[in-house]
Amino acid sequence: SIAEQEPIVTQHQLSLWKWMAEYYMCTIGEVMQAAMPAAFKLDSEAQLALRPDWDESDTELTNEEFIVVETLRHEGTLSIQKLGTKTEIGKLHRIINGLIGKEVVYMEQELKERYKVRTETHIKLANDHTDDSLNDLLDSLSRSPKQQHTLLTFLHLKETQQSITKKQLMDEADISAATLKGLLDKGILQTEDVAIDRLDSYTGPMLDHHALSIAQKKAKAEVEQAFEKHNICLLHGVTGSGKTHIYFELIEEAVNKGKQVLYLLPEIALTGQIIERMRKYFGDKVGIYHSKFNDQERVEIWQKVMHKEYQIVLGARSSMFLPFQDLGLLIVDEEHDNSFKQFDPAPRYQARDSALYMAAQSGCKALLGTATPSLESWFNAQTDKYGYVYLAERHQGVKLPSIEVVDIKRHIKRKEMKSHFSPPLIDAMKLALDRKEQVILFQNKRGFAPYLICTNCSWIPKCKNCDVSLTYHKFTENMRCHYCGYSVPVMDDCEVCHQQSMKLQGFGTEKIEEELSIFFPTANIGRMDQDSTRSKDGHTHILNSFRNHELDILVGTQMVTKGLDFEKVSLVGILSADQLLSFPDHRANERAFQLMEQVSGRAGRHQLPGRVIIQAMDPENEVIQAVVQKEWKELYKNELYIRRQFQYPPYHRLIQVTVKHRERPLAIQAARTLGDLIRPKLIAGKLLGPTTPLIGRIKGMYLQDILIKIPRDKGGLLNDKNVISWAIEILKKNAELRSAQVNINVDP
Repeated sequence: SIAEQEPIVTQHQLSLWKWMAEYYMCTIGEVMQAAMPAAFKLDSEAQLALRPDWDESDTELTNEEFIVVETLRHEGTLSIQKLGTKTEIGKLHRIINGLIGKEVVYMEQELKERYKVRTETHIKLANDHTDDSLNDLLDSLSRSPKQQHTLLTFLHLKETQQSITKKQLMDEADISAATLKGLLDKGILQTEDVAIDRLDSYTGPMLDHHALSIAQKKAKAEVEQAFEKHNICLLHGVTGSGKTHIYFELIEEAVNKGKQVLYLLPEIALTGQIIERMRKYFGDKVGIYHSKFNDQERVEIWQKVMHKEYQIVLGARSSMFLPFQDLGLLIVDEEHDNSFKQFDPAPRYQARDSALYMAAQSGCKALLGTATPSLESWFNAQTDKYGYVYLAERHQGVKLPSIEVVDIKRHIKRKEMKSHFSPPLIDAMKLALDRKEQVILFQNKRGFAPYLICTNCSWIPKCKNCDVSLTYHKFTENMRCHYCGYSVPVMDDCEVCHQQSMKLQGFGTEKIEEELSIFFPTANIGRMDQDSTRSKDGHTHILNSFRNHELDILVGTQMVTKGLDFEKVSLVGILSADQLLSFPDHRANERAFQLMEQVSGRAGRHQLPGRVIIQAMDPENEVIQAVVQKEWKELYKNELYIRRQFQYPPYHRLIQVTVKHRERPLAIQAARTLGDLIRPKLIAGKLLGPTTPLIGRIKGMYLQDILIKIPRDKGGLLNDKNVISWAIEILKKNAELRSAQVNINVDP
């Protein structure tokens, strides 16, 4: 049978997926698994039946085989699961294999479709009727007043609408299902199942486009000019400069030409706010796609993109997999964001880079927008690989926020800190709240406190599966691992010295939320992190509450740093800037600058003057000073110099190979074997390691990392990738080491 009446995947998609499998060193099956909605993947179930030509007199059966045969004779075809339930026999597969060998039974696979069209029951007249015949029908129901009333209600509704649902008729006529069934049984009315959308359509007011300012018009003209020479343009606009308005103008031009547009955002949290604005301009031409949609909804979005019902798709990284028919424009907003990179499972792809390949494949222009460009994109713009447009002023002449750094070391020495809040921050919050303004506080750790520690012997409770301390969550009263989800109840006694001496150390968003309620008892406080936004509409609910001024203070992790636009936010507080700078990662300074600059940009975006307070132990740090002084160019130049010296992107490509095993000695041995196989055969690359990463065990698996650096300008990338693949194949043939897992991360 044919599973679909038309192809569900385009040639462009297959070509993109093949490129992704080759570039990111995974299988095309892994790419398809990530790309396609689960409901498109057909399930099959094994069914067992007796062979019609089986001769009982020729076959000897064991007692258990006889029970299976009699069950099938009585029940007919059964799945293995149902057969096991009915016979209550253990090790059923061995018995089934015996019966297949004796040619008593045969097995067939039954395909099950996972996608089901959602239907709604509609009511219509069973036959065409004239006015006279309808009068006769009503007269015939004189002894059934409820049925007569129902038919009259139906005819009344029919005057104003073409289609009437069963629910609508029952509600309008105020009848039971039995009354309606009487009319159906008499053949007066009949039901019809009509396919309906699972997706909401937009019914709100439509707006005309916002007029661009002089600076925005100039920037748009420069983008169009850049597109004449380059396929990719980097739009670098300060926070609040109105980049979104420029996107809307470019989108409208593409849509008017009958083209489709993909608008990529790094976070689901941002899609709700922008979709609301976009639908006021573009109505139902806009579709939204991200991981919080269920499987059935994803299929319907896929089909709407395939049939060009959605001309504009707004979504997180997975939306680049949709079956675009005629892509005319790609926009990657907040292009610097590391949420565009998929970490696990394979394909470990960078959605921004993959989308740029897709745009080139489709022959469409790509616009990268950000207030804090990634070092790679800025380098590409400086070397004329991309076009570059800089938008230096905020929209409508709004001033950038004033930024001040508070030396918390000094306040700690003077014992002036109120928990984790310095006096200048507390005073600024009081002032903002007195003026009925709103505050955003940024802390990059969720939970109540990062860990518990024994004050007697310094023991810290750790995860049993990972080499990390457990994070205390007050709301659930447990300690949880943020890597594998393992949790234990909170303990009072130390497991080593058995003293009641456990103390909380550090602070996360949950603790800040609680402490704020002590300092500001009348303020409404909300929290936005992974724990508070688990539900499908979690982000939207919190952001709507904040927008409607139901919340005065919003505490959050990285989620609050990105692209959010609130009229009443006058103050942003960064509670611990030093935490952002303490990562052993070549991107640590770049990321810290981006996060601080982005969250600073949430303040004073409209007419209110904005203020940002950064709390730090080292206020003179070059990254913090770059945020304060707006000396980002100097910071980027220094970072590029360091990257060139130490062979990091954008001058070198990185491939990280991670070896995992449940036994530490075997993980080390497998990684060393792999390293010894790869090292001598590399043409361009340089191999470092293997080494134990910062977190050496996750989910019960011991980790070893190998890093390969390959110069961009010397070629040899394909050869070195082939060498890595060849070495993994050799490792898999080693009987002792084949159980080791090997993950490849290209551009980590």
